[in-house]
Amino acid sequence: MSRVGYRMVKALAYGIAITPFPLLYIQSDLYAFLLYHLLRYRRKVVRANLLRSFPDKSIPEIRKIEKKFYKNFCDTALELCKLLKMTREDLEKRVRFTNPELIRGLYDEGKSLFYALPHSGNWEWFGKLMHTLSDHKCVAIYKRIQNACFEDFMLRLRTSGKEADDQMVESSQVFRTLVKRRNLKNAALIVADQSPRGIDTDYWIDFLNQDTCWFTGMEKMARKLDYAVVFVGMKRTGRGYYEVTFEEICRNPDQQPENGIIEQYARSLEHFIKTNPDNWLWSHRRWKHKRKFDLETNNIKSNKRVCEEAMA
Repeated sequence: MSRVGYRMVKALAYGIAITPFPLLYIQSDLYAFLLYHLLRYRRKVVRANLLRSFPDKSIPEIRKIEKKFYKNFCDTALELCKLLKMTREDLEKRVRFTNPELIRGLYDEGKSLFYALPHSGNWEWFGKLMHTLSDHKCVAIYKRIQNACFEDFMLRLRTSGKEADDQMVESSQVFRTLVKRRNLKNAALIVADQSPRGIDTDYWIDFLNQDTCWFTGMEKMARKLDYAVVFVGMKRTGRGYYEVTFEEICRNPDQQPENGIIEQYARSLEHFIKTNPDNWLWSHRRWKHKRKFDLETNNIKSNKRVCEEAMA
């Protein structure tokens, strides 16, 4: 993106930021219609992901989830821009935490933790509020954006209003940074449902009826640093309103079996998705890698159904 293009995007973002919420969602409905019906943005990916994940659902049920997903997707994108003008008080009125005492209890015990956050709800809004939950010093882990101008814009957006000891850390520098911060009680936010490279060192399990690989880095860091791991279930309760419920994955990682933390995170996420199917990021190419073995008969049948019905 050129410097001129970056300034245009920034100006557009500020225009969205000052738009009242009711008008914002009128815009969002228009964008959702364009993406779904006209541009057909990643329709094949979304449909295939849903068909494989919910083989028992009918095509009308799948389409209903699809349409809700595209509306949520556009809402979330526009709500991101609202962060340019929203105060902490504005966000606190729109995000409700059902059990923040879990986080405060970990702090009182002297435990640092990983917030294991999936691509659900509005993860950027959660990142702006996590320092309000306890006196933990917050670390937000992110993956660098290739475009330097857009990278700078997102970092400015994400770091505005942060406390002195809070920090944004690029994923390749996470462990080194957390080791340096061992004298602090840290709360590290990690989006833990990314798709890894699909190599032998990844951990593979059945997830949403599909053989799925997972990064093991969060578990390895939790063990070495003695961090608790907490699943963050963030769901939309209305347009511009969210509810967050925390679930303890582990308090003492050294007491868990190998890959037990990743396994429990995957099960918690699977239950969350089945309960709130339109809240997850279905346009994400989560299953782009395949393990190097012959698929079982039921998976072959599932993939055949996807091929036949993906664009029904």
